[in-house]
Amino acid sequence: MKVLVTGAAGFLGTRISERLLAAGEHDLRLHFRSAPSARIAEWSARYPAARIETIGANLLSRGSLDPLVAGVDCIIHAAAGMRGSAADMFANTVVGTRNLLEAAGEAGVRRIVLISSFAVYRTIDLPDGALHDESVPIEPVGAEKGSYAYAKTRQEQIFEEYRQRFGFEAVILRPGAIYGPGTAPFSTRVGVQVAGFFFSLGGRATLPLSYVENCADAIVEAALRAPAGGVYNVVDDDLPSCRDYLRAFRREVRPMRVVPVPYWALLAGSRLLASYHRRSKGQLPAVFPPYVVKSMYRPLRYSNEALKRLGWRQRVPTAEALALSFSHWREHAS
Repeated sequence: MKVLVTGAAGFLGTRISERLLAAGEHDLRLHFRSAPSARIAEWSARYPAARIETIGANLLSRGSLDPLVAGVDCIIHAAAGMRGSAADMFANTVVGTRNLLEAAGEAGVRRIVLISSFAVYRTIDLPDGALHDESVPIEPVGAEKGSYAYAKTRQEQIFEEYRQRFGFEAVILRPGAIYGPGTAPFSTRVGVQVAGFFFSLGGRATLPLSYVENCADAIVEAALRAPAGGVYNVVDDDLPSCRDYLRAFRREVRPMRVVPVPYWALLAGSRLLASYHRRSKGQLPAVFPPYVVKSMYRPLRYSNEALKRLGWRQRVPTAEALALSFSHWREHAS
């Protein structure tokens, strides 16, 4: 089976590519936008029987994508806009996905695996302590939760539209907060750094972590074995609370000046800020609006049981994954 990995030079895409090779998939086409992964020579030496193609393509250019998808049996679509302006994020996540799906559909690609995000879920209606599994609906629009959530929600909607149009086998994976050496240590679920202080926002809420190696394992497992229509949350076992994660980081990596912000205070402040934003006609940006606070910062329980029924098991235990990450961040602390 020929597998195309988009975003194969990225933080997650590199690990997906490596895990495919380890799983015995030796006919890979790796997409990159600027430069291929530096590890391709290493992989070629380790897997001499593998055929590893690299191809550069801008997913925003529909006319250049036919060679990218030609002869491909399965696409793992990991490329997405993670930062930049709202327009850049929308273009790189939504427009790029639309162009890829159109090219793939016309080329007759049989199976497409989309790497989505927890950001698409509509969690505002869940009570405190509720189970967050795949039965939670996705946002109808997602704009209330910011540019990234809107782009990922629209991406999933387009994915379904093209599935209906072309009939390919569709599988969706929704990781939580992906972390590990090589990425930033803090999700906004934990808190934010402002003016030399770290404002701790997550408190006792569970942090839905997915160590990058475990996440890549889950994606490859689903790509190779999940039934058409499968949807899977990707989170690890033994998840810490946001508070415990922050304490461990301060102990193992570096001290920080922390200001704990209780949930009630965060919500009250977000309402005041939203009110002033409206009255001032946008003079002060409405960061952390009440919808985001109520969606992200209440305590929930996270399930990976659907992945385990598929056969996935966490390869790197959470304690070891945290230790490896803390060690890396400590060595690279400025």
